[in-house]
Amino acid sequence: MLEQARASARHEGLANVPFSQGDAQVYPFTPAEFDVALSRYGVMFFADPVAAFTNIGRALRPGGRAAFICASEPEGNEWIQAFDALRGILPVGDFGKPGAPGMFSLADRDRPLSILAAAGFEGAEAVRVEAAGNWGRDAEDAAAFMLNSGPGRHMLARAGTELQELASRTLTDVLRAHEADDAVWLRSVAWLVTASRPGDRRA
Repeated sequence: MLEQARASARHEGLANVPFSQGDAQVYPFTPAEFDVALSRYGVMFFADPVAAFTNIGRALRPGGRAAFICASEPEGNEWIQAFDALRGILPVGDFGKPGAPGMFSLADRDRPLSILAAAGFEGAEAVRVEAAGNWGRDAEDAAAFMLNSGPGRHMLARAGTELQELASRTLTDVLRAHEADDAVWLRSVAWLVTASRPGDRRA
C-alpha cells in the first residue's frame, strides 16, 4: 500500500507528501507537529485504542482535529448481509458482531466517543453516514472479490474444496439482486467521528 501511495504521489507531482509505517500506539511522533489526523477504516483495529489516540493526540497542535470513518452497525451493511448467506456453508462465526475485536469494534456509537474522551480529546461527535459502493463488474466478479478479502480468505481456508465452491455459487446468487449499470452496488454504513485537542490553534 505504501508503494502504491508513493507511486500515486509521484504520478501527481506531489513532492511534499511523505509516507511511513508505524504503530500508532507507540510511534515517536514529534509533539504538536500536525493540524489534523485522518483515518479511513483503520482505527477499529487498534489493540489499545486509548493508548493509540493518546499518542496521536500528542502529535496534534492545540486545537488540532482528529477525524475518522469507522464501521457502524453490521446489519446496515449489505455486504455483511451477503456474507450471512454463507452461514452453514463456511465457518462465519462471530464475524460482524458489534464490539468484538476487528472491523466492528467501534460499531457502538458511544465507544469511539468514550475512547476519545479518555485519550484527552474534546467535543467528540459521531454522525452516521451511508453510501453505495461498487464491489465488482457483475455478481461473479464481486463474489470473487469478497471471498478474496481478509474475512473471505479466513473463512475459505477453514473449509474443504466442495464447500468453497458452494460458497462461491451461493454468494454469486445473492449478489445478482444488486447488479445494476454494469456493477454490483452494496450499501455500507459508518460513523464519521470528529474531535479536537484542547487549546486554541491560534495561540
